[in-house]
Amino acid sequence: MATAKRELELPDGDKPESVVKKAKVDDPVSDSSASGPRSQKQRVVLNPADCDLDFDIEDNGLKSSGLHQEGFAYCWSGARANVGINGGKYCFGCKIVSTQPVDMEDTPPDQQHVCRVGTSRGDDPVGKLGETEQSFGFGGTGKFSHGGNFLNFGEKFGVGDTIICAIDLESKPLATIGFAKNGKWLGTAKQFDAGSNGLGVVDSAVKERQCESAVFPHILLKNVVVVMQFSVEQGLIPVEGYKSWVSALDDGNSVLGPTFCNMKDCEVMMMVGLPASGKTTWAEKWVKDHPEKRYILLGTNLILEQMKVPGLLRKHNYSERFQCLMGRANAIFDVLLSRASRTPRNFIIDQTNVFKSARKRKLRLFVNFRKIAVVVFPKPEDLKIRSVKRFKEMGKEQIMFCL
Repeated sequence: MATAKRELELPDGDKPESVVKKAKVDDPVSDSSASGPRSQKQRVVLNPADCDLDFDIEDNGLKSSGLHQEGFAYCWSGARANVGINGGKYCFGCKIVSTQPVDMEDTPPDQQHVCRVGTSRGDDPVGKLGETEQSFGFGGTGKFSHGGNFLNFGEKFGVGDTIICAIDLESKPLATIGFAKNGKWLGTAKQFDAGSNGLGVVDSAVKERQCESAVFPHILLKNVVVVMQFSVEQGLIPVEGYKSWVSALDDGNSVLGPTFCNMKDCEVMMMVGLPASGKTTWAEKWVKDHPEKRYILLGTNLILEQMKVPGLLRKHNYSERFQCLMGRANAIFDVLLSRASRTPRNFIIDQTNVFKSARKRKLRLFVNFRKIAVVVFPKPEDLKIRSVKRFKEMGKEQIMFCL
């Protein structure tokens, strides 16, 4: 596979006013030696620089929800708090205050309005709480999840309920995470290695990106509105033996999450290439190789994954319902693209983008971003093999006029 990268040319009116610098993201960490003055100013809130694009944070950083109109009703949307911990015993709360109106006739009622509460390491994807080895989640359907495994735990919860997540990083040899519902302790959900051979946040070398050395409060929402509780003043009733999450700031056990960078330091990369040419493979590798950039991938196939509609993405069912799904995904993509252009992060647009008009339309929004094109052109024999594989897996055939 060959790739080429260059600056995309835009009309003069769409170009930034000044030369932009290499994109970067500040990733500060709290200084325990200055925890007194800092803790008086620092608040624990949901982090607008560490959430999905369709996630809305309001009410002074505590009240939140995801977009729910039309296709967004099928999407999970996640966020982390701005303060993590690397030691101690702390807890935080999440109260489900209301549901959002949706039209989801093809989805069981108990899966239309759900919430997952837990923790994750600071470098984990915000949209996959409980689906990775570095995250733990407790969902409203009464399931605890870790590493993509969902097990029965506790009991179901919904509107009006308050879930407390309590994590113990002092416990030896294994740390623990447990939950309470409306003041009732549901028990320890998981024991795990938080040391250098496990999560890497306790008694471990501090990583260059310091958010990777801490666990953060994390929520994943689907058509519900929640209010977070990180301190007693915010309504938190700590589990016995645990401190409120905000106390970690005074105890010297806190690590701050990422912050926004300057818009003119941000970049948007546009993939260009035929279907099945390897664009997504290249983009995912680039993201993995450059974690400091904290890229957000934008693409319709990625949206289909985020929708996670039961049964719709199974291989044998994908082709017959593909048009319905793509209609929803395309509408979602347009909204996310608009939001991305106003968010100081780094983005990769992962679509074919083979037509000049499409490239101009999408990039015109990103006025102050540095713009980079990545053109992917595999050998004809490789493209044929990829296309056949794609058709077998997804039922999607190469569009001949593109060739």
